[in-house]
Amino acid sequence: MNFKCILCSSLVTCVLGAVLGLSLAEVNRDDPNPNSGLHYALIGSAMGLVVGGGQEALRQIERDRIRG
Repeated sequence: MNFKCILCSSLVTCVLGAVLGLSLAEVNRDDPNPNSGLHYALIGSAMGLVVGGGQEALRQIERDRIRG
């Protein structure tokens, strides 16, 4: 398995998740919490990190299994 590729994929999806979280916080402006943008960004980036790393790890496992 190529761990550099998994790390890169995790970081890219982490950034995308943070951007998605910030955009959701912008849509939900009526939230009384003043730090809601930060919370949405943190949750989005954590989810992106896990999903991106897991997806790339599964791709690497499948690629290794096909090669034999």
